[in-house]
Amino acid sequence: MPEHDVTKHTKAIYDTIREPGKTWKHKLGDILVEIAIIVFAISLSLLLERWRENVHDQTIEKKFLSGLRTDLQNDIKQLKADSTSYQNLYTGWNYLRNAGVNKIALNKDSANMYAGTLMNTTEFNPNNSRFEALKSSGEFNVIENDSLQDLILDLYQDKIPSVKLSTSYITLFKTQQFQPFLSKNFRFNKDGTNNLQELIEMPEVQNYLYLGNFSIEAMQRYHIVINQSLKIIDMINHQYKN
Repeated sequence: MPEHDVTKHTKAIYDTIREPGKTWKHKLGDILVEIAIIVFAISLSLLLERWRENVHDQTIEKKFLSGLRTDLQNDIKQLKADSTSYQNLYTGWNYLRNAGVNKIALNKDSANMYAGTLMNTTEFNPNNSRFEALKSSGEFNVIENDSLQDLILDLYQDKIPSVKLSTSYITLFKTQQFQPFLSKNFRFNKDGTNNLQELIEMPEVQNYLYLGNFSIEAMQRYHIVINQSLKIIDMINHQYKN
């Protein structure tokens, strides 16, 4: 209710009280009518304001969840590719370590296939700008489904950081220890061959390669994030069936 209307009806109450020639019984009836008008108008204004806020919140929620669904679908593609990379690392490093420990001649194709796992690094970079923007805006409660809200918060504040924590350990090990060692000791021969066989038979390299087992934990955390992302997408699809 506009402020000037409240003032008008308040003045009407005041004028009724001061009006001569009317009994208090009649005045009370007029006063109650004016009060009822004010209360009704204010209540209606509040209801309309809440309705507008709800429509606004629902618009933000739908836009956010629709965008989040796209973000998660793209993330899942990266997560699956990253998980495959860590699977290759685990398989490759165990193959190279086993060949080194048992002094088994490397298969040329296998050696070429797994050589890249010695130097390449894999880190998950989530599409989280949309989530961070909504959280920082203080409007995260526009997500009405509490279970969905909890899953999203858990994904971005716990599950994804746990993946990055696991992979960062492997990345730091490779970039700060293993790669410098390989750069210093790996060499190509004039005939086009290399000394990889010699390197993997060194106890130091065998210890390095043993750390490839940490990729199992990374893969497990990747799969947890994939499954939770799929669950969130399913809940969004159920909420917006069109």
